[in-house]
Amino acid sequence: MSELISQAYERLRSQGGRMTNQRRLLLSILDSLGEHPTAEELLLIARKQDPDLNLSTVYRTLRWLEAENLVSARLFAEERRQERFDAVLPSEHHHFMCTNCKNVIEFDTELLVDIKSQFQDSSGASVSMGSIVLYGLCPSCRQGSVAQELDREVG
Repeated sequence: MSELISQAYERLRSQGGRMTNQRRLLLSILDSLGEHPTAEELLLIARKQDPDLNLSTVYRTLRWLEAENLVSARLFAEERRQERFDAVLPSEHHHFMCTNCKNVIEFDTELLVDIKSQFQDSSGASVSMGSIVLYGLCPSCRQGSVAQELDREVG
C-alpha cells in the first residue's frame, strides 16, 4: 500500500469514515501518475476502471484530501486556469510548466531559503512556506522549436 493511500486510510479511520473503492481508485491514480492532473483528467483515467464515477465524487475526494493536507491544489498560468492536484511531499518543491505542451516538471532548490529570508528581513513578515513556478519550453518542445526555426531558415 502506498504512503498516500495508507495516510488517507488512517485519517478516514480516525474520523469514522471508510475507504471506498472510488476513493482507493482515485488515490491509486494520484499516487501512480507522478503528474499534476486536473480533476477532469483524473475522472477520465478513473472511468476506465469505474464508468459510474462522477466529477462531483472526484472533487469531494480531492477537497477532503486537500483539507487533510495529503494533496495540494495548484493553479498554473494556463488558458483555463484549472486546479492541478499534487500529492503533498515531505519537503517544499517547485514547478516548471511548459507553455507549449503543459508538461509540469517538479524540482528542488535551496535558493528559496534565501528568498524567504530576504523577504522576511525586508518586510517583517514571517514566511512558513513558499512555491516557485517557472514557465517556458521543456526540452522536447524547445528542441522542436529549434528544429522548426532551422527548417524556416533553410527553406
